[in-house]
Amino acid sequence: MYQLKDVTKQYRRGTETVDVLAGVDLAIGDGDRLVVQGPTGGGKSTLLQMLGGLDRPTSGSVELDGVDLAALPEARLTKVRAESIGFVFRSCNLIPTLSAEENVETALVPTGLRAADRRERAADALASVGLAERRSRLPAELSGGQQQRVAIARALVKRPKVLLADEPTGDLDASTRDEIMELLEGLWKEHGLTFVMVTHDSAIADRAPRLATIRGGRIKVTERTAP
Repeated sequence: MYQLKDVTKQYRRGTETVDVLAGVDLAIGDGDRLVVQGPTGGGKSTLLQMLGGLDRPTSGSVELDGVDLAALPEARLTKVRAESIGFVFRSCNLIPTLSAEENVETALVPTGLRAADRRERAADALASVGLAERRSRLPAELSGGQQQRVAIARALVKRPKVLLADEPTGDLDASTRDEIMELLEGLWKEHGLTFVMVTHDSAIADRAPRLATIRGGRIKVTERTAP
């Protein structure tokens, strides 16, 4: 699935060069579930952006199924993101004037599917996250946990190979966090996804079969037995 080789990422901060990723080597297999943890500014979200083709490394390669995302022209990279990678973020980024179903449907617009097919798949995706009866609700009419479920449905409606999640439970209370994690873990198993999640939360990290810890731009992966 993923093979990262000697990936670096540098930013300029005034006259200073900041090394966010410093020679990262990482393999993520088909169907893996990897949690990435580390301090603020340690490179967690930058790593996720590399995996999602949202940013390019300063040097090194980021291969997805043998294709180096870092070397792709933007048009092909956009196609890979649209077809193969689903994203869930801390902020749900729902469009407030659209219903839950319409928000999910937006992920399918770039695919060229007919409107009727988009609606059917959006309805099915919402049903898979337990929101079939709330598909006509606006985001403001949903709880925080329900809004995140809509965001998850939007990520999965295009039937991606990969699900990338950046602090998706960061704004939720502990009970709702656990519900969302159980949902994500269930969907990971059901769909055979490769699932990579960034978190600050040790309770989430403790659930993961593989834990990647990033500090100072360097990564260490620990293989564990999930509870």
